[in-house]
Amino acid sequence: MKKSSKIIKSVSVILCLFLMTGIFGSCSKKEDPGVKTVKSVSSRNSISSLSEDAGVHYAENKTAFSEKAASSGLIELYVDPESFSFGILETTHNKLWTALPLLDGVAQGEALISAASMVSLKIIGGTDIYYLNSQDNSLAYGRASYNLIQNGSVFVFDIFPDEKTAAKQSFEKTDIGFRVSLGVTLSDGSMFVSCSSSNLTGNPDAYIESIDILNGFGAYNNSGEDDFLLVPDGSGAIIKTAIYDESFEPLSFAVYGSDPSACTDASGNAVIPAFGIKHGDSAFVSLIQSGDAVASINAQKAKTVSEYNTVYPSFTVTPVLYEDETLYISKSPAVSEISLCYRFLSGNNATYAGLASACREQLIRNSVLSTRTVDAEDYLPFYLTLTGCAKKSLGPINYLSSLTDFEQAKDMLVRMKNKGINNVSVRYSGIFSGGLDSKDINRSSVLSRLGGTSKLTELYDYIKTQKMSLYIDINLLSSSTGFSGGNAVNIRKQDSSYTPENGLVEHMNGSVASRSLRSLSKLSKVVASVLGDTRSLSFSGYCLDDVGSVLYSDFSSNGLLRDAAADSISSAIAPLSTDHSAMADTGNFYMLKSIDSVINIPMKPSASESGAYFSIPFIQLVLHGIVDYAGEPINTSVNLQETLLKYIEYGACPHFKWNYEALSGNTANDIYYYDNTINEAADFYSQANEALNDLRDARMTDHYEVDDGVFCTEYDTGAMIYVNYTDSDYPVLGVVVEARSFLRVN
Repeated sequence: MKKSSKIIKSVSVILCLFLMTGIFGSCSKKEDPGVKTVKSVSSRNSISSLSEDAGVHYAENKTAFSEKAASSGLIELYVDPESFSFGILETTHNKLWTALPLLDGVAQGEALISAASMVSLKIIGGTDIYYLNSQDNSLAYGRASYNLIQNGSVFVFDIFPDEKTAAKQSFEKTDIGFRVSLGVTLSDGSMFVSCSSSNLTGNPDAYIESIDILNGFGAYNNSGEDDFLLVPDGSGAIIKTAIYDESFEPLSFAVYGSDPSACTDASGNAVIPAFGIKHGDSAFVSLIQSGDAVASINAQKAKTVSEYNTVYPSFTVTPVLYEDETLYISKSPAVSEISLCYRFLSGNNATYAGLASACREQLIRNSVLSTRTVDAEDYLPFYLTLTGCAKKSLGPINYLSSLTDFEQAKDMLVRMKNKGINNVSVRYSGIFSGGLDSKDINRSSVLSRLGGTSKLTELYDYIKTQKMSLYIDINLLSSSTGFSGGNAVNIRKQDSSYTPENGLVEHMNGSVASRSLRSLSKLSKVVASVLGDTRSLSFSGYCLDDVGSVLYSDFSSNGLLRDAAADSISSAIAPLSTDHSAMADTGNFYMLKSIDSVINIPMKPSASESGAYFSIPFIQLVLHGIVDYAGEPINTSVNLQETLLKYIEYGACPHFKWNYEALSGNTANDIYYYDNTINEAADFYSQANEALNDLRDARMTDHYEVDDGVFCTEYDTGAMIYVNYTDSDYPVLGVVVEARSFLRVN
């Protein structure tokens, strides 16, 4: 059925290929980041070549995995010499996870739909686009091979657009051909996958734009009631595969959001580079360890019995933009290494809570998350975002309007204290030059119209006396005025910028200005400058605004592309947390090790919850006890009561965003005017403090739906918190969870 390929016998040759993890793109010579432009490209052809033998996308059956390659803990690695793929046997439940779907049990002649492959490539060849994969364009041409190495195997695929090119002994410069090496090893009871590539033909106009890795691993088309796909949408989401949902469309989530410098938009964002599958009594979670900054997580739910449920990663190897008949191509690859870790669970641990626990453990091992736990305090933190100044327009004249000066902030805190809100962590935004539309922090100072440094000191003295905290909000990566040291360059070879979200947009005359992005090579010096410039100010810590939510490439000659940028940012911000506390907005995981708390962390998915799609607190299960966190401001939500309950269910600290001054003369509809919701905030804080404060340093161990609209969150202390979103009281464990309320059971 398949054309077999000669297995490479030389271990040294394979190991050399395996170690080429830094080689992506058209050549091995390292180049400075930059952009190649091809103009007058009126059209682009899409080219794909599929084998006549659809069987190249499947493994025959379980017995096909006849060659044992490695074992570690409770898993074993087996290779299929015919399909040049592999399977992982989870020995506790005898579950075999295969890289390609199995044909076992398929009726004769039934048309199964599968594009499963070990790797799939999107290649730029001149101005054309080639969609090629390891099965149709390597295995079918007899150009696949593998070799066993210590603790695993390396699979090598020489991939070509047609059989004629694949048969050549020597190549022309116009030929398309790439070698992709996929290493699979076992260690510490986990599977590790690494990927590298090289240009076989030397074609200078051929690039790998993106690569999908193991897009069929664990794929299945027979669903049990509890089976699901785990995706990193917002707080996390599961797709229940047994529920029929004909409206479901394929999903894709860009890890850490879109790259503003790449000038493309992502359909969904993820703050954590993880995904997983539960099938039967077993499950796995995969964590992208290298290449996460250029990754997307893709999910497909089967709509018919002939389709497959699958979730897998894609990686943008070479940034490309086609716009107005011009093709922009990065001269350098965006990623130097791709690697993933797969952890396998079974039985009672095969839940999304179990997957989150395994993910947390691996993140700590990888030094992405800290080993520390949250420090216990007498009271739960109440996160309060205050706005100092915001830009306002009066005809053609722009001016800064004060919304909360330092004396007003103190007055607000005194009132909150009198209402029983005893531990406030203030995030004070808009206090430097430019207000909310802040200028370069290197050339900024505390605004005198808010009271200047003397009044800021008085505010901090009160906050410190009350055992509260004051975080000054700073933008390290962006500016409303550009940078004297140079802006980052986007793929169009223009200054790079982005437009932030701003809930005060109506107050700012209905529009939010774009902000210039800094050349990343300057960031370490900027951090040093900030430390020096703020040494005389009185505050508890920094709130890193754009650093936690914006990640971008710099295509200038000395710039950093996105994967390197993530590492650079993570290292550069570390000194900010040496003598101060550090808070982050949104909380992309690559920068969390130096962070004590996160606000505006996702609390819901971007896709609509309906049919088979359900929100879960996956990132909260990972983070609880390591950092304090809060979601978006409660007072900005449409349904205040439901949002309050969600905070309790997800173990989040309260968060409100207030101004002392009203945005307009009509205070009744001003959601930011503090007097409108301060009483609700005080009441909720009292309840949240009682339920959650002594759990701040605890691990969240489980979360599940008890009944329709009733959820339970469990902690390692034995505490259980039930949340009832329904209109009826719900009895549980001899007590009653009142309608639209919650109850803690110890």
